[in-house]
Amino acid sequence: MADVPELHLVQNRCGDTSLVYEGKAYKLKRAGRQKYWRCSKDKEGCGGAIWTNLDVTTVIKQYDCIKSCQVDEHLTYIQNGNEGGFDK
Repeated sequence: MADVPELHLVQNRCGDTSLVYEGKAYKLKRAGRQKYWRCSKDKEGCGGAIWTNLDVTTVIKQYDCIKSCQVDEHLTYIQNGNEGGFDK
């Protein structure tokens, strides 16, 4: 069975919630029947996006980040439960 990356919700510096998935941070843009998350590097040209269910337990659809969008080592550290993050 293949490893399925986990979805983690963490508090960002502004006090908002970010989604961390595969070492990259996503900001919540819209919530209706699904939640729509954009890559935190969207202002730098990354078009990565994820749609999740409302409980943020399942990825419904995903647009990959551009190759120059690097994994955030600090978020990976938080994602692994080492500091201040919280799981949904």
